[in-house]
Amino acid sequence: MSEMVTQLRALMSLAVGEPPRRIDAAAIRRRAVRRRRAASAVAAAAVVLAGSIGVAFAAAHGVRTVHPRVSTTHPISVAVPRYYVVRATGAETTVRAVATGAVRDKVRCPWRAPNVAPGVVASGDQQTFFLVCQRFARRVGWAPVLESRIYMFRITASGKASGLVLVRGGSLIGLRVRAMAVTPDSSEVAVIVLPGRYQAFQIKIPADVYVINTSTGARAVWHAAQPLPYKVVYYPQDISLTADGRELAFLTMPQCFPSTTGPNCTVHGGQQLRVASPAAHGGQLNNAPVLVPLYSILRLSGTPVRDAVLSRDGTTLTLVIQGPLSAMPDSLSIIQIPTTGNVRLRYIYRSGDTGFTFFSADPSVRHFLLGASDNNGPVDGWIDHGRLIRLPPDPITVDSMAW
Repeated sequence: MSEMVTQLRALMSLAVGEPPRRIDAAAIRRRAVRRRRAASAVAAAAVVLAGSIGVAFAAAHGVRTVHPRVSTTHPISVAVPRYYVVRATGAETTVRAVATGAVRDKVRCPWRAPNVAPGVVASGDQQTFFLVCQRFARRVGWAPVLESRIYMFRITASGKASGLVLVRGGSLIGLRVRAMAVTPDSSEVAVIVLPGRYQAFQIKIPADVYVINTSTGARAVWHAAQPLPYKVVYYPQDISLTADGRELAFLTMPQCFPSTTGPNCTVHGGQQLRVASPAAHGGQLNNAPVLVPLYSILRLSGTPVRDAVLSRDGTTLTLVIQGPLSAMPDSLSIIQIPTTGNVRLRYIYRSGDTGFTFFSADPSVRHFLLGASDNNGPVDGWIDHGRLIRLPPDPITVDSMAW
């Protein structure tokens, strides 16, 4: 979650949209049948059960369901991570121990060029991390991004960062990276990109999603629609990947931009989660079907969803909501809802905090880092049984954290 996303959403406080596209239940059944034929008998039983629930949910809400693979070849640890990575407001990125907050190592961009600064950080598993380094046109003030590069590094058992290498296909000339997601086996990286020449807070910029195969360097591009007058567009605000890398989920809301002399747009709806699949094929973001129409299921007004992460198996959605929810007018909540079946809210964290800075889920999507603020100022930490456990450094100096 970058500071640009927060600015963007603050500007987009208007709830607009288009009714979610209805997905044909027969198509869902056909896809489930194909998966069953390719799976084992045990996996088939699980997929049939999930498919039957999903079809019922689709019929009730007019949405599609994700049919994830039951297993993945890469194990995902469910333990609380030992280390977290801090991106400071300056040019420093550090590895810190969760137990003590002590700095274990510093991560520096290895790019030998002027005006290079670290950017977004994301993890594949608890040892493998990805760092975006961006080269700016000048050092001071706002400056265009000339190129972004994605590097991979590992954190050792002692917390040292080692093996910082450029990802194949990770050199993005003329692009600014806004957000990043990685599969648990680090075979696939997805990034939201903007043209480097634009300022981050402009809301009419089409934001594409690049999906990069880290083994071959091959890229698939999910293109955002151009902001033509009176055309409804769905620009990605956050992204996540299922464990097998097949499903690319993105938080979005419909937008429409009128002409300079014509009337305002009239659209309906609000924030929603859409799924682009297969992620490695690319396509048009506008054509990605709706998975969860958040605005209607949660009865949201405005744009209170600040972050959304799909679980690795595609069955659960974790949301950060800033604002009214269940009779708490001024609150910050982390909740989980199923993507199929009856929608029941599970609260992970709830407080009277009114500010939001960042959110990060670990690879298992069971443990969370949160940057928030209240009347006493900013506070950063991890969520432990509904409590926010503070983590160094001083939150005033922090842009984001990841683990």
